[in-house]
Amino acid sequence: MVFPSKPLLCATIWLAVVPKVALSFSSEGREYRQGTALSGWLQNLFPAALQETDDVDKDRQRDFPEQYPATNEINHSIVSGDTGDAQLVRPLLKNTQLESKPLRVVYDANSNGWNYKSFHNAVDGKGAAIIIARGHGTDWFGGYNPKGWAGTGGARPSIAAFLWYTRSDGVPQKLQKVGGGGLACAKDDPDTGIWLGADGLVIPLASGDPKEAQSKLGTYFEKRSDGKQSLFDAGCIKLADLKVLVGEYEDNEAIPYSGAVFDMTSG
Repeated sequence: MVFPSKPLLCATIWLAVVPKVALSFSSEGREYRQGTALSGWLQNLFPAALQETDDVDKDRQRDFPEQYPATNEINHSIVSGDTGDAQLVRPLLKNTQLESKPLRVVYDANSNGWNYKSFHNAVDGKGAAIIIARGHGTDWFGGYNPKGWAGTGGARPSIAAFLWYTRSDGVPQKLQKVGGGGLACAKDDPDTGIWLGADGLVIPLASGDPKEAQSKLGTYFEKRSDGKQSLFDAGCIKLADLKVLVGEYEDNEAIPYSGAVFDMTSG
Protein backbone atom coordinates (compact mmCIF):
# COMPACT_ATOMS: atom_id res chain seq x y z
CA MET A 1 0.00 0.00 0.00
CA VAL A 2 1.26 3.48 -0.90
CA PHE A 3 0.63 6.26 1.61
CA PRO A 4 0.52 9.94 0.60
CA SER A 5 3.39 12.13 1.64
CA LYS A 6 3.01 13.99 4.94
CA PRO A 7 2.27 17.47 3.45
CA LEU A 8 -0.39 16.04 1.13
CA LEU A 9 -1.98 14.07 3.96
CA CYS A 10 -2.18 17.17 6.16
CA ALA A 11 -3.74 19.19 3.36
CA THR A 12 -6.32 16.48 2.75
CA ILE A 13 -7.28 16.33 6.43
CA TRP A 14 -7.49 20.18 6.62
CA LEU A 15 -9.86 20.36 3.61
CA ALA A 16 -12.04 17.65 5.07
CA VAL A 17 -12.57 19.23 8.47
CA VAL A 18 -12.80 22.97 7.73
CA PRO A 19 -16.48 23.91 7.38
CA LYS A 20 -18.01 25.90 4.53
CA VAL A 21 -17.71 29.65 4.98
CA ALA A 22 -19.62 32.51 3.36
CA LEU A 23 -17.83 35.40 1.77
CA SER A 24 -19.50 38.70 1.05
CA PHE A 25 -18.38 41.81 -0.72
CA SER A 26 -19.82 45.02 -2.12
CA SER A 27 -19.47 46.54 -5.57
CA GLU A 28 -20.96 49.85 -6.65
CA GLY A 29 -23.23 49.89 -3.62
CA ARG A 30 -24.56 46.35 -4.24
CA GLU A 31 -23.93 43.41 -1.95
CA TYR A 32 -23.10 39.91 -3.18
CA ARG A 33 -22.68 36.70 -1.29
CA GLN A 34 -20.82 33.57 -2.32
CA GLY A 35 -20.78 30.28 -0.52
CA THR A 36 -17.20 29.01 -0.62
CA ALA A 37 -16.81 25.32 0.01
CA LEU A 38 -13.63 24.36 1.80
CA SER A 39 -14.59 20.73 2.23
CA GLY A 40 -12.72 19.57 -0.88
CA TRP A 41 -10.59 20.71 -3.79
CA LEU A 42 -13.33 19.98 -6.36
CA GLN A 43 -15.78 22.45 -4.82
CA ASN A 44 -13.08 25.10 -4.70
CA LEU A 45 -12.20 24.49 -8.32
CA PHE A 46 -15.85 24.94 -9.37
CA PRO A 47 -17.40 27.32 -6.80
CA ALA A 48 -21.10 28.13 -6.66
CA ALA A 49 -22.30 31.03 -8.79
CA LEU A 50 -22.74 34.44 -7.23
CA GLN A 51 -26.21 35.02 -5.85
CA GLU A 52 -27.65 38.51 -5.64
CA THR A 53 -29.36 39.55 -2.45
CA ASP A 54 -33.03 40.53 -2.34
CA ASP A 55 -32.04 44.19 -2.23
CA VAL A 56 -30.01 43.82 -5.42
CA ASP A 57 -32.96 42.17 -7.15
CA LYS A 58 -35.22 45.05 -6.12
CA ASP A 59 -32.65 47.52 -7.42
CA ARG A 60 -32.50 45.68 -10.71
CA GLN A 61 -36.28 45.71 -11.08
CA ARG A 62 -36.23 49.44 -10.42
CA ASP A 63 -33.41 50.12 -12.89
CA PHE A 64 -34.50 47.67 -15.59
CA PRO A 65 -38.27 47.20 -15.08
CA GLU A 66 -38.96 45.94 -18.59
CA GLN A 67 -36.82 42.85 -18.04
CA TYR A 68 -39.69 41.63 -15.86
CA PRO A 69 -43.38 40.87 -16.58
CA ALA A 70 -45.82 43.76 -16.32
CA THR A 71 -46.91 44.67 -12.81
CA ASN A 72 -50.52 45.11 -11.77
CA GLU A 73 -49.59 48.01 -9.52
CA ILE A 74 -51.31 51.27 -10.41
CA ASN A 75 -49.09 54.11 -11.59
CA HIS A 76 -49.70 57.14 -9.38
CA SER A 77 -47.27 59.41 -11.23
CA ILE A 78 -48.70 62.81 -12.04
CA VAL A 79 -47.22 64.25 -15.21
CA SER A 80 -47.76 67.87 -16.07
CA GLY A 81 -49.77 68.25 -19.25
CA ASP A 82 -51.64 64.94 -18.99
CA THR A 83 -55.15 65.32 -20.37
CA GLY A 84 -57.68 63.11 -22.10
CA ASP A 85 -56.03 60.02 -23.58
CA ALA A 86 -52.80 60.45 -21.57
CA GLN A 87 -54.81 60.55 -18.33
CA LEU A 88 -56.66 57.40 -19.42
CA VAL A 89 -53.50 55.31 -19.87
CA ARG A 90 -51.19 56.79 -17.23
CA PRO A 91 -52.36 54.38 -14.45
CA LEU A 92 -51.32 51.46 -16.69
CA LEU A 93 -47.72 52.56 -17.13
CA LYS A 94 -46.19 51.56 -13.78
CA ASN A 95 -42.71 50.06 -14.31
CA THR A 96 -42.51 50.97 -17.99
CA GLN A 97 -40.33 53.34 -20.01
CA LEU A 98 -43.32 55.67 -20.23
CA GLU A 99 -44.20 55.69 -16.51
CA SER A 100 -43.40 59.37 -15.99
CA LYS A 101 -42.74 60.50 -19.55
CA PRO A 102 -45.00 63.05 -21.26
CA LEU A 103 -47.22 61.35 -23.83
CA ARG A 104 -48.65 62.34 -27.17
CA VAL A 105 -51.08 60.74 -29.59
CA VAL A 106 -48.96 59.87 -32.61
CA TYR A 107 -51.64 57.93 -34.51
CA ASP A 108 -55.40 58.45 -34.56
CA ALA A 109 -57.09 56.25 -37.13
CA ASN A 110 -60.04 58.61 -37.47
CA SER A 111 -57.67 61.45 -38.36
CA ASN A 112 -54.67 59.73 -39.98
CA GLY A 113 -56.56 56.99 -41.80
CA TRP A 114 -57.67 53.42 -41.23
CA ASN A 115 -54.85 51.76 -43.15
CA TYR A 116 -51.48 50.21 -42.36
CA LYS A 117 -49.49 52.73 -44.40
CA SER A 118 -50.78 55.66 -42.35
CA PHE A 119 -50.23 53.62 -39.21
CA HIS A 120 -46.56 52.91 -39.95
CA ASN A 121 -45.90 56.43 -41.17
CA ALA A 122 -47.05 57.63 -37.76
CA VAL A 123 -45.60 55.06 -35.35
CA ASP A 124 -42.37 53.71 -36.87
CA GLY A 125 -39.26 54.74 -34.97
CA LYS A 126 -41.20 56.35 -32.11
CA GLY A 127 -40.27 53.76 -29.46
CA ALA A 128 -42.50 52.21 -26.80
CA ALA A 129 -46.20 52.70 -27.44
CA ILE A 130 -49.54 52.15 -25.78
CA ILE A 131 -52.66 51.39 -27.79
CA ILE A 132 -56.18 52.46 -26.90
CA ALA A 133 -59.22 51.31 -28.84
CA ARG A 134 -62.95 50.75 -28.49
CA GLY A 135 -65.86 49.50 -30.52
CA HIS A 136 -69.24 51.13 -30.88
CA GLY A 137 -70.70 51.16 -27.37
CA THR A 138 -67.78 49.29 -25.75
CA ASP A 139 -65.30 50.33 -23.08
CA TRP A 140 -61.67 51.12 -23.87
CA PHE A 141 -59.12 48.33 -24.29
CA GLY A 142 -55.68 48.01 -25.85
CA GLY A 143 -52.10 46.97 -25.25
CA TYR A 144 -48.53 48.04 -24.57
CA ASN A 145 -45.71 47.41 -27.04
CA PRO A 146 -42.41 48.13 -25.20
CA LYS A 147 -40.32 48.06 -28.37
CA GLY A 148 -42.71 49.87 -30.67
CA TRP A 149 -42.60 49.46 -34.43
CA ALA A 150 -40.00 50.12 -37.09
CA GLY A 151 -41.55 48.47 -40.13
CA THR A 152 -38.48 46.29 -40.60
CA GLY A 153 -40.29 42.95 -40.59
CA GLY A 154 -40.17 40.08 -38.13
CA ALA A 155 -41.20 40.10 -34.48
CA ARG A 156 -40.25 42.34 -31.56
CA PRO A 157 -40.08 40.34 -28.31
CA SER A 158 -40.63 41.65 -24.78
CA ILE A 159 -41.70 40.01 -21.53
CA ALA A 160 -42.95 43.43 -20.39
CA ALA A 161 -45.69 43.67 -23.05
CA PHE A 162 -49.29 43.55 -21.87
CA LEU A 163 -52.88 43.86 -23.00
CA TRP A 164 -55.52 45.73 -21.03
CA TYR A 165 -59.29 46.09 -20.80
CA THR A 166 -61.78 48.04 -18.70
CA ARG A 167 -63.42 45.98 -15.95
CA SER A 168 -67.11 46.27 -15.13
CA ASP A 169 -66.22 48.61 -12.24
CA GLY A 170 -64.53 51.00 -14.67
CA VAL A 171 -60.97 50.15 -13.57
CA PRO A 172 -58.40 49.27 -16.27
CA GLN A 173 -56.92 45.79 -15.86
CA LYS A 174 -53.66 44.55 -17.37
CA LEU A 175 -53.05 41.07 -18.79
CA GLN A 176 -49.45 39.87 -18.69
CA LYS A 177 -47.49 38.24 -21.48
CA VAL A 178 -47.25 34.47 -21.01
CA GLY A 179 -44.83 31.92 -22.41
CA GLY A 180 -41.86 34.28 -22.38
CA GLY A 181 -41.35 37.45 -24.40
CA GLY A 182 -41.52 35.92 -27.88
CA LEU A 183 -44.05 37.36 -30.35
CA ALA A 184 -45.01 40.18 -28.00
CA CYS A 185 -45.26 42.21 -31.18
CA ALA A 186 -45.73 39.28 -33.53
CA LYS A 187 -45.43 41.26 -36.78
CA ASP A 188 -43.54 44.43 -37.54
CA ASP A 189 -44.14 44.14 -41.25
CA PRO A 190 -44.76 47.35 -43.20
CA ASP A 191 -47.81 45.86 -44.94
CA THR A 192 -49.92 45.15 -41.86
CA GLY A 193 -51.02 46.83 -38.64
CA ILE A 194 -51.12 45.75 -34.98
CA TRP A 195 -50.30 42.20 -33.88
CA LEU A 196 -49.76 41.83 -30.13
CA GLY A 197 -49.17 38.13 -29.89
CA ALA A 198 -50.23 36.06 -32.87
CA ASP A 199 -53.83 36.31 -31.62
CA GLY A 200 -53.92 38.47 -28.44
CA LEU A 201 -54.91 41.72 -30.15
CA VAL A 202 -54.89 41.79 -33.94
CA ILE A 203 -55.85 44.89 -35.92
CA PRO A 204 -54.40 44.36 -39.42
CA LEU A 205 -55.82 47.61 -40.86
CA ALA A 206 -56.30 45.69 -44.09
CA SER A 207 -58.07 47.25 -47.06
CA GLY A 208 -61.01 44.85 -47.01
CA ASP A 209 -62.16 45.62 -43.47
CA PRO A 210 -59.70 48.03 -41.81
CA LYS A 211 -61.78 48.53 -38.65
CA GLU A 212 -61.90 44.84 -37.73
CA ALA A 213 -60.21 43.79 -34.47
CA GLN A 214 -59.75 40.26 -33.16
CA SER A 215 -58.70 39.01 -29.73
CA LYS A 216 -58.05 35.60 -28.23
CA LEU A 217 -56.52 35.27 -24.77
CA GLY A 218 -54.60 32.47 -23.13
CA THR A 219 -52.00 31.66 -25.79
CA TYR A 220 -49.76 34.72 -25.68
CA PHE A 221 -51.44 36.83 -22.99
CA GLU A 222 -53.19 35.70 -19.84
CA LYS A 223 -56.96 35.28 -19.68
CA ARG A 224 -59.27 37.74 -17.99
CA SER A 225 -60.20 37.17 -14.34
CA ASP A 226 -63.89 37.03 -15.30
CA GLY A 227 -63.23 34.01 -17.50
CA LYS A 228 -63.67 35.73 -20.85
CA GLN A 229 -61.14 34.69 -23.45
CA SER A 230 -61.18 37.93 -25.42
CA LEU A 231 -60.58 41.60 -24.71
CA PHE A 232 -64.16 42.21 -25.79
CA ASP A 233 -67.40 40.26 -25.49
CA ALA A 234 -67.05 38.68 -28.92
CA GLY A 235 -63.85 37.42 -30.50
CA CYS A 236 -64.15 39.99 -33.28
CA ILE A 237 -65.56 43.54 -33.35
CA LYS A 238 -65.67 46.66 -35.50
CA LEU A 239 -63.69 49.54 -34.03
CA ALA A 240 -64.96 53.07 -33.59
CA ASP A 241 -61.68 54.50 -32.25
CA LEU A 242 -58.05 53.49 -32.45
CA LYS A 243 -55.13 55.56 -31.14
CA VAL A 244 -51.45 55.02 -30.34
CA LEU A 245 -49.61 57.10 -27.75
CA VAL A 246 -45.83 57.38 -27.46
CA GLY A 247 -43.39 59.28 -25.29
CA GLU A 248 -42.21 62.80 -26.02
CA TYR A 249 -38.42 62.98 -26.43
CA GLU A 250 -36.04 65.92 -26.63
CA ASP A 251 -34.34 66.63 -29.96
CA ASN A 252 -31.01 65.24 -28.73
CA GLU A 253 -32.54 62.37 -26.73
CA ALA A 254 -32.17 58.82 -28.01
CA ILE A 255 -35.41 56.90 -28.49
CA PRO A 256 -35.03 53.32 -27.22
CA TYR A 257 -35.81 50.58 -29.75
CA SER A 258 -36.46 53.06 -32.55
CA GLY A 259 -34.81 50.76 -35.09
CA ALA A 260 -34.54 47.04 -35.72
CA VAL A 261 -34.30 44.72 -32.72
CA PHE A 262 -32.59 41.34 -32.33
CA ASP A 263 -35.07 38.48 -31.95
CA MET A 264 -34.01 34.94 -31.07
CA THR A 265 -37.34 33.93 -29.54
CA SER A 266 -39.68 33.57 -32.49
CA GLY A 267 -37.93 30.95 -34.58
